[in-house]
Amino acid sequence: MSSTSSHTILLVQTSSRLDSRTWADYESVTDALDAICKMLEEFLSKKSASPVTYDVSQVYEFLDKLSDISLMIFNRETGQYIGRTRAWIKQQVYEMMRGRCQHPNGGEKVIVGY
Repeated sequence: MSSTSSHTILLVQTSSRLDSRTWADYESVTDALDAICKMLEEFLSKKSASPVTYDVSQVYEFLDKLSDISLMIFNRETGQYIGRTRAWIKQQVYEMMRGRCQHPNGGEKVIVGY
């Protein structure tokens, strides 16, 4: 992930209603991606009383159901924000989850929430 320590603004529109637009800012891309996963966890916890578990396909499905989602990442070299799309966010979430699933002995482990 590039620019992981750059100020990042998460822009989300959860439905077609304009008043569902919201934003939040984070100190890094990783923090913003964690926030996206936490949004999914909150959504899943409302659907079930059991412990929240999910895989990357459920993250993708959640992201696809949002009307809009994007990140604005500060580029220190230019002093400007760079927009990132839903597809880019999906790839970064995948890489983050994959990295967290790596077992020290080369296998994989199961993630139960974050």
